[in-house]
Amino acid sequence: MFWHLRSVLRPLPKCRVPYRQFTFTRPGRLPAAEPNAQQAPWNISIPSFRQQLGRLRDVPSFGDKVKRPAIGGQIIFFVAGSVLTFAVAANVTNIETYMWSIRLIESAPAWKDRPPTNDEMRRARYYALGKQLQQRLALMKDAVEEWPQAFKAMLIWTYIQFAQPVLDTSEVRRWCWGIGVVNGIIYLAWQFPRLQPLMQRRFIHNPLSGLSGTMFTSLLSHRSILHLAVDSMALAAFGSAASQYFFEQQGRDPDNLREATPRWHFLAFCTSAGLFSILVSHIAYARLTYPRLVSRLKSTAGSSTASASSSFTPPRGRIASFFSKHTKEVPIALGASGVVYAAFTVVTLAYPDTDLAFKIPPTFPIPISFALCALLAFDFAGVIYGWRVFNHWAHLGGAAFGALYYEYGPEIWELFRELMLDDLPPSLCNLDEDEGDEDLFQ
Repeated sequence: MFWHLRSVLRPLPKCRVPYRQFTFTRPGRLPAAEPNAQQAPWNISIPSFRQQLGRLRDVPSFGDKVKRPAIGGQIIFFVAGSVLTFAVAANVTNIETYMWSIRLIESAPAWKDRPPTNDEMRRARYYALGKQLQQRLALMKDAVEEWPQAFKAMLIWTYIQFAQPVLDTSEVRRWCWGIGVVNGIIYLAWQFPRLQPLMQRRFIHNPLSGLSGTMFTSLLSHRSILHLAVDSMALAAFGSAASQYFFEQQGRDPDNLREATPRWHFLAFCTSAGLFSILVSHIAYARLTYPRLVSRLKSTAGSSTASASSSFTPPRGRIASFFSKHTKEVPIALGASGVVYAAFTVVTLAYPDTDLAFKIPPTFPIPISFALCALLAFDFAGVIYGWRVFNHWAHLGGAAFGALYYEYGPEIWELFRELMLDDLPPSLCNLDEDEGDEDLFQ
């Protein structure tokens, strides 16, 4: 035990530290100062960092560096989208009108001497749809012939309950129902967390994003079930009435081209009205709201500079914190409220003596002119006082588009139809009876 303790306490071997030589330069060998060098007087202080930056260059202010959101791309997108939509709609309307004219002329001798009118072609389309629904019902009965009687009766009853309202309603209202279904599918996409980044980028129009395609996709997007229900019901109500006015205007002038269906005209109207309403909201933010935010940020930065000696906040942090506090002031475009306002305005100007009443919730009838004026007054107040619950600029833009379209829309639609005739025969025109049937197929 003692031997083991001595072996543990045995001193360690000495380590050799490598020897390194250090050099030393005498002060006499350093380069001496030039005798003619100019030395600064001792009583002049060193300039501050801010003074040195000012001598180098003029630093632009934050307000000079920040650019307003662009509006040129959005204007071009609205004009190009509207022209393309109206051109395609006019072309399809011409083709369908020609096909139905030939179909009716070949089906009965009553149209050998004159072309069918707009009302006659619309009634023919109604009868064709009823016949098609009856054929589907017959096919369904044959397919479920082997089923139990209870299930077969329930299936047939369900089909009749669905097909009868489709047949009884107008063609444009059926299209509005289809648009509501598309809006509902997009609303369901909002409920999936994985799709949230995509929906935020592509189905909401933010004026600060610089995108133009979202002006169209945001028309079909709704994040609230209440917003979706109100827009869908209002579009079906006012859209069908506005299309009825378009259809009447098309047949009132004998020089206009005949029209078998107003659905394509209504689709072009909805697309252009929605793009215009969002464009108005975009321009209002880029030229009115955004400059006010920048000026408020400049004042905030000026007040923070005065207290920079006590606490310093980087400029990037001040900008981020300021815009995070004022994010709600950015008008996010979402939904088809602008289209509803445009159709509502057209209906009010076309039928000013109409009374308006809601079924859900039930209300008393009120004059439609009073209802429109009340809504516009509410939106004007929202613009003046800066309310941010609704996009008031988009509502006012939709109403303005509806008023302009009521005045000039039918003539613009007729112009597009004449431009898109191409090689179609003049049978689309309202020919007189004495012109004979030799011009129908030219």
